[in-house]
Amino acid sequence: MKTKKLNGIFYGPPKVGKTLAMVRAVPDALFIAPRGSLLCASWLGWEPKVIEVNEQIGIAQITKMIEKAAGKYPAIVIDDLSLIADAEVIRLKKANPNGFRAFDMFNQLMFKLRDVSRQAECHVFWTMHEQAPKEVGQENQRRWVKGCPMVPGWVLPATLPAMADVVARVVHDTSIPGAWPYVYQVGPDENYISGDRLSVMPSRFPLNLREAMLAAGYAVPRPEPLLFLDEHVDALCEMLLPEMARKKPDVKSILRENLPELQKNIEEPRHIRWAIADALDRAYLQHNNNNMLDGFIQSL
Repeated sequence: MKTKKLNGIFYGPPKVGKTLAMVRAVPDALFIAPRGSLLCASWLGWEPKVIEVNEQIGIAQITKMIEKAAGKYPAIVIDDLSLIADAEVIRLKKANPNGFRAFDMFNQLMFKLRDVSRQAECHVFWTMHEQAPKEVGQENQRRWVKGCPMVPGWVLPATLPAMADVVARVVHDTSIPGAWPYVYQVGPDENYISGDRLSVMPSRFPLNLREAMLAAGYAVPRPEPLLFLDEHVDALCEMLLPEMARKKPDVKSILRENLPELQKNIEEPRHIRWAIADALDRAYLQHNNNNMLDGFIQSL
């Protein structure tokens, strides 16, 4: 199993499942987030550990939290970092009427956060909002900036993603079987920044970072109270995998046939839904990786 710790940025519009995807991936992570961000975890029947960000907690304080907590948690997730960054800029502008000075200080804070995130002894993930492609600069020095994670300023939108192992944009796509109508886009895009150094995800993949990490050789054990899910996910995946090879896979029939057995063994209906979603995503990923060369040739 790989020991290198992963650093990733996951961005997209609000209300698309970015936070829920992080809970699915690392349910025993420490989440640093504005109030209310983790209410979506109720979909999974799980209550994650959360430190709420308020007006007294800024980028510098969050950086110190990562340094202090990195050895105590398998992962740390900074949720809604775009909102946290906006609040930081407002504070700095109030304290420093000189706008250029305020943004210089903000850039330094964000670079420190980036460096600490990459050096931490645990996985560190950021979720952020989406910034559309645009032109920036003075009239005679205009330049095109790809769509990217939303962060104030001209420097950070391009430099922060460059240091991440995974930069995944969340987009709407109902063509991929899954429990959510949104997926990670990690393949090349002429208008948006994205990338996947794990090299296991298809260009578009369901919002299931845990399955991608497992396929890439990372140890991502579930918390003790959820360990029982693994045997059900393994069994369901084996049944679903052959169906993925069909032009029109009928996964619903397989899932319905197995639902009574799942209900007999798993008390919480939301945990049954979680197991089904993980099995479906794993089968989709395994099918794509089993047919990697054919997919590569088709893409030429």
